[in-house]
Amino acid sequence: MDPISHALVGLAAGSFSGSGGVLSNPLALGCLVGSVLPDSDIIMQYWGDYAYLKNHRGASHSLVGMAALSTAASLLIHLLFPGSGFFSILLWMYIGCLTHVGLDIFNTYGAKLFWPFLDKKIGTGLMLSFDPFLVAAATVVYWFNTANPLYSKLGIAAFAVYLLFRQYRKKRTQNSIIKTIDFPVVRLVLLPSMTNIFSWDFIAYGESEIVTGKSSMFAKKIVLRDRLNQSESWVRDLVMNTCPGRFFDEFTREYYISFEKLENGKMKATMTDLRYYVNNRYMHHATVQFDRELNPVEGWFHPYNMKRSARIPV
Repeated sequence: MDPISHALVGLAAGSFSGSGGVLSNPLALGCLVGSVLPDSDIIMQYWGDYAYLKNHRGASHSLVGMAALSTAASLLIHLLFPGSGFFSILLWMYIGCLTHVGLDIFNTYGAKLFWPFLDKKIGTGLMLSFDPFLVAAATVVYWFNTANPLYSKLGIAAFAVYLLFRQYRKKRTQNSIIKTIDFPVVRLVLLPSMTNIFSWDFIAYGESEIVTGKSSMFAKKIVLRDRLNQSESWVRDLVMNTCPGRFFDEFTREYYISFEKLENGKMKATMTDLRYYVNNRYMHHATVQFDRELNPVEGWFHPYNMKRSARIPV
């Protein structure tokens, strides 16, 4: 979720902490700070795209990590507001953090909520990274919470209905896509489109094929995009025994591996993240080169497009 949406939701939640503006109410300020605090992992961008995307929505988005960050930030606000209750600030700071991670779980990328006990991102793929309905609902709640609480309650209720509607349409669209695919679908992944709030992207897995495409929210128009052959098991095993392969397997569950022979006799495996499709291309890739004996010799991560490269140990 984008920072503006996180901050607006933090402001809306903080408006329930009492009267006074954000700058005069340490509890509301704590909630606002908490709503953007988990994304402090952006500091990893200093070490490059690979380090950032490897760690993004990891420890800082976990229950444990949020507790540590909230404690440190709450102490600072407590010092700025002499006489304020530290534990009250901590509570509202943590509430702000929970709104942040809760929203992140609603979109495709997910978050490692239970790290370090479970090193897996949890995501529902229900909302876009920027959702205008969320922004509108948060604005209504924040703006009217003091003057007319009824409007705030209606804003919350309307957004809950919106989420239920998206879940309902997601299920109906999945059924329509399964009927459209010309092979038995083993697993179907439906994701919010990166560019259209009323569209879904999908990945359909068969025994030997993968089909990607897009659908309108109401499944009136289903377009098949790519038909890919599943990689042979020995290719997958070969790639997954490399650092780039293990990283990509953790980075995304939805990927495709292509394998080709180069002019110099070496082999190259290309892993493509099938989740994000923008401007007629998939965003994230990784490549591994092998020598003639299939020993890995070079690895790269390509974030956002194939022209960007970050070297990875093999």
